[in-house]
Amino acid sequence: MPGGRVQHARPFALAAVPGAAGTVSGASATEVGWRMRLLRDDDVAELSWEEVLDALAVAFSDPGRFRQAERIALPAPGDGTFLTMPCADDEGWFGVKQVSVLPANRARGLPSVHAHYTLFGPDGRPALGVEAGLLTRLRTAAVSALAAERLAPPSARHLLVVGTGSLAPWLVRAHLQVRAFEAVWVWGRDPVRAEQVAAEVLASFTGAANRPAVAVAPGLEGAVRRADVISVATTAREPLVLGEWLSPRQHLDLVGAFTPAMRETDSAAVRACDVIVDQLAAARQEAGDLIAAAAEGWSWEEVVGDLHQVVRGSVTRREERPTLFKSVGLAFEDLVVARLLVARYSDG
Repeated sequence: MPGGRVQHARPFALAAVPGAAGTVSGASATEVGWRMRLLRDDDVAELSWEEVLDALAVAFSDPGRFRQAERIALPAPGDGTFLTMPCADDEGWFGVKQVSVLPANRARGLPSVHAHYTLFGPDGRPALGVEAGLLTRLRTAAVSALAAERLAPPSARHLLVVGTGSLAPWLVRAHLQVRAFEAVWVWGRDPVRAEQVAAEVLASFTGAANRPAVAVAPGLEGAVRRADVISVATTAREPLVLGEWLSPRQHLDLVGAFTPAMRETDSAAVRACDVIVDQLAAARQEAGDLIAAAAEGWSWEEVVGDLHQVVRGSVTRREERPTLFKSVGLAFEDLVVARLLVARYSDG
C-alpha cells in the first residue's frame, strides 16, 4: 500500500491501553436464551489494529455490498444529538447503533458520547450486543488512519490532535499505525484536559522501545503551522483551524462537525485543499464544514473523491496542495467491526 503501515511504530495492542486491560475469555461475555453475546469495551479492545484496518480497507474497496439508510438524528438537550444508524450487508447481517452525543456531559465528568450496538445474524436472530463507545472510537480513528495512510505525506513526522474528548487518544494511536511520528501535540480549549489527554497517550507507550514525544500545544495557530498531520475531533460550531495557516505539505483530518450546525474549519481551508470525503452522499447531508463552505461559494463539484476511490488507488495525493479528509462516520464501519467481534467470540 502507498505509505505502508509502520510496523515498528505499534508499541501497544488495543488491550494494553488504560481502561481496556486484561485478557478476555469467553467467560467475559454473557449469553442469553438464543445465545446472543453481550460484550463490553474490554472485549472490543482485544481486536488488533491490523485486523480492524484491513477489514475497513476491504469494506471501503467494495461499499456497494452494504445497504444503509440515512442516519437518523434527533435533537437532544443542551445542544446534544440522538443518533440511530442501521446497516445490512449482502450476506444478511444487520446491525443498528444507537448513540447519544451530549456535550454537557463534560461538566458532569462523563463522556460526551455513549453508544450501543446490536447485531443480527443472517437467520434473523440477535447475535451480538456490545457497548459501542470503544467500537465507535476505534472505527472512527481507524478510518482516519486509513485515509492518512494514503493521503498524508510519507515524510510526516509531526501530528497535532485538536480536541480533548474521549476520541483524541485513539486518533493518536490510530495515526501511529501508519506513520512514525516523532512528535505528537494535543490542543484543547481546556489546558487541564489537554494535559490529561497527553498523559493518557503517554501511558499507552509504557514499556515501548519507540515512542514519540508528546506535549500540549501552547497555541493552536503555531501548532497547526508546524504539524504535518492535523486531526480535529471536536463539537465546535465555529471554525478552529483556518485556511491561512495551511501549507501544501499538510494533511487535515476532520472528524467532528457531523451535523450542518457544526464546523471545525473555515471555507478558506476547504478551498485551499484537495477535499476527500468518506462518502459523498453522507457528506452532503451531514458534513458541517463542507455544507458551510458550499453556502459561501465553494462547490461540491470540487470534491476530489471519496475513501472508496482512495483505497482503490484512483485518487492519490497531489504535492502542490494540502489534503483534507472529511469523515462523518458510516454505518457499515460499525457493522464491519461488529462482525469481527462476532467471529472472535462465536462458539464455532
